[in-house]
Amino acid sequence: MAEKEFDIEKYMSHGVKRIVKSALKASLSNPRESIFMAKYAMASKKATEKRADCKMKLNI
Repeated sequence: MAEKEFDIEKYMSHGVKRIVKSALKASLSNPRESIFMAKYAMASKKATEKRADCKMKLNI
């Protein structure tokens, strides 16, 4: 049976998404914190896309 290769980028991106989602739920009572977390979530998503694009260009 072939072993599946561990993808650290996918693992880390999923972990960050979970953390941000939980933090957004917790920050609903504070509008300034909610805005910060929303901006962070967008930046995190953009960074994930950039890493995936770079990985694809390098054929890793």
